Amino acid sequence: MSMFKKSLNLVLLSSLMITPLISLPAQTYAANESVEVWLTTADPNSEPAVGLSPNARLTKKANINFSSTTGNADYTINVNEGKTYQKMDGFGVSLTDSSTWLMNYKLSSGKRAEVMERLFGNTGIGMSMLRQTMGASDFAWSTYTYDDTAGDTSLSQFSIARDLPYIIPMTKQALAKNPNLKIIASPWSAPAWMKYTTNDKNGTGKLQAQYYPTYANYFVKFIQSYQAQGIPIYAVTPQNEPLFEPGRYPGMNMNEQDQIGMIGDYLSPAIKNAGLNTKVITYDHNYDNWSYPNTVITGLKNSGKSSAVAGSAFHHYGGDYTAMTSMHNAHPDKDIWFTEGGFGDWNDKVDGTTQGFDNMINEFIGITRNWSKSIILWNAALDQKDGPSVIGDNNTNKGMVTIQNSDNSNSNPEDKVTYNKQYYLLGHFSKFVVTGATRIDTNSSNDIQNVAFKNPDGTKVVVLYNSQTATKTVKVQWNGQSTNYTVPGKSVVTLKW
Repeated sequence: MSMFKKSLNLVLLSSLMITPLISLPAQTYAANESVEVWLTTADPNSEPAVGLSPNARLTKKANINFSSTTGNADYTINVNEGKTYQKMDGFGVSLTDSSTWLMNYKLSSGKRAEVMERLFGNTGIGMSMLRQTMGASDFAWSTYTYDDTAGDTSLSQFSIARDLPYIIPMTKQALAKNPNLKIIASPWSAPAWMKYTTNDKNGTGKLQAQYYPTYANYFVKFIQSYQAQGIPIYAVTPQNEPLFEPGRYPGMNMNEQDQIGMIGDYLSPAIKNAGLNTKVITYDHNYDNWSYPNTVITGLKNSGKSSAVAGSAFHHYGGDYTAMTSMHNAHPDKDIWFTEGGFGDWNDKVDGTTQGFDNMINEFIGITRNWSKSIILWNAALDQKDGPSVIGDNNTNKGMVTIQNSDNSNSNPEDKVTYNKQYYLLGHFSKFVVTGATRIDTNSSNDIQNVAFKNPDGTKVVVLYNSQTATKTVKVQWNGQSTNYTVPGKSVVTLKW
């Protein structure tokens, strides 16, 4: 994975590139609407621990009100719900093998219930999406697929037994908190015997053409097996990061032509023929090569198989999020998802500055301003050594929460949990913007990044970030009224009314 870099002024650029999809009729609202205010501030002095001031971590402040007259402000945000963009699927994380093992074995039942509520419940941040690995990823105890019996083209040995002890139970607990969770699933590798390399589950090789039908049925069996456990699969991607062969953990190369054939001739038809409505999404890799999903979708359209693919998915380990607007402009009839955002040493600095805080919140705003229906972060939980992982401890990734793990045994709950920046900053979206919300139009600037949504119940949400160190007053104008809020420097505010 390459290092994640971007400029803070890209949100302004992206806002100028986006054109609205729909004009809605004006609606009538009561005057002096009351507005909820939620605040998170960055504190460089505490960044090595959690990155946020203990005085403001997604903290509810006193309500404010819209009025026909307000005072002067440093910046003005105009909210126009008559101009709309993408409909949101939601915000979430990945319950990886590592994450669920820690949750299951390193937390007592009471602490686990607390963590699940804070992640997925109404009193927590209410995350609404998961991206689950089909078999092992780099964050797993062992390397495995669901059928490691060589030559089993009938898939008679297919089994999700490896997921039953703790991955499926933790996923069910998340669903119990939010029964409407949308789950996207992705494999890191096909079974080794289906690849051109010999018995290599790790990192290298391509799927042999003769096994395309078998691999399509492998997906069907996975979807059906999880469905039988009460876990619906909303969408799948054919391959995680298809242009990256990691070597140290599971991976598989799958180029554009491979995906055109796999999706159009095998995967989508197999899912449809099984009576399933699971979507198929292409790419699932970095911003910096959006020509890949453009080629796949164009190829499927040219062969009369446009309906085989729902859209494209992106990660953030190379390039910048404006690539998603380029993709939308090329195929406005296809949706876009952001499916993996890991944070670690390369993009979440712990050096006594607010750089990691800046990177994270600016990207969250930028992702949603560039047509993505989702923000899904990487590991829900890792331990204090950023593991467990098949590549060893002390890697560069950080979990949304850190769970203390001292002995690597399936016992001894330690119940020590730290909620990291990812939790609070994603919570500024996930707690307030529900599945089915529509992004609505606002102006933006380099200094006050922002994005707005309208929920299905009519409530509006504005997330804004004061990237300056000085306090600034921001005026929000909506429906012929306005309200002012004084935003501390380096602070995120969510307004809901």
